[in-house]
Amino acid sequence: MRWEWVVVAYAGYFAAVAWTRGYSAALRGGTVAALISASVFALTPAPIGTWQIVGRNWLPVVVLLAGYRLSGLFFVAPMRSVEERLLAFDRRVFDAVGWKPSPSARAPVFRGALELAYLLVYAMVPLGVVALCLAGASNQLSRYWAVVLTACFTSYAMLPWFQTRPPRAIEDLVPASDTPVDRTPLRRLNLAILRSSSNQVNTLPSGHVAAALAVALMVLASAPAAGLAFLALTLAIALATVVGRYHYTVDTLAGAAVALASWWWLG
Repeated sequence: MRWEWVVVAYAGYFAAVAWTRGYSAALRGGTVAALISASVFALTPAPIGTWQIVGRNWLPVVVLLAGYRLSGLFFVAPMRSVEERLLAFDRRVFDAVGWKPSPSARAPVFRGALELAYLLVYAMVPLGVVALCLAGASNQLSRYWAVVLTACFTSYAMLPWFQTRPPRAIEDLVPASDTPVDRTPLRRLNLAILRSSSNQVNTLPSGHVAAALAVALMVLASAPAAGLAFLALTLAIALATVVGRYHYTVDTLAGAAVALASWWWLG
């Protein structure tokens, strides 16, 4: 499947949600406009010029960000009962493994490494493109983007149905501010990026984990060394989402499942 049709399906899905769930007229009109634009683009002939091909290979980066922003427009109010269940599951998991989130500065190197991994997720998607090109597998880019966009868009598409806030914003296990871990430079940087660039809501499944694992799986076949490095980074990112309280445990597990399903279906 061409990645352009993944975008059409995503725009069509949100248009249907907007029109059937009583969202504003502006949002209904905007999603229809997005659907029309995506459809027209998908029907245009494949590029033949070098720069046209390069542009089309990198355009999904912009499309991915736009798709994330679109999902945030569908957030209405947090579902507190869902949040409580997610937190309860987290506590059961933490008790089972003998770990408890703490505002102390224990294991600062470990926490710092996880914060760095979480920060690097933003670079993983374009680095996947670079890895495939360096491996001489640029002909795999359309399939690469189809898998990555499907994994990410599936995660974002759940927002109308699971409207929650990230655990760091609501729980008392780790204070939201003024803790030793929050004062580390990498932690402050991650939080600043989220405050300025995110939708300020939780994504279930985790888009971070879905994107990272989808990239790693798609790179692995053509560039095994890079793929293994990406898999190791994905594991660190998954741990960072839970330890840093960026996501609930369920989010992280669901994100991995979505990436695996997308890779199995389209990869």
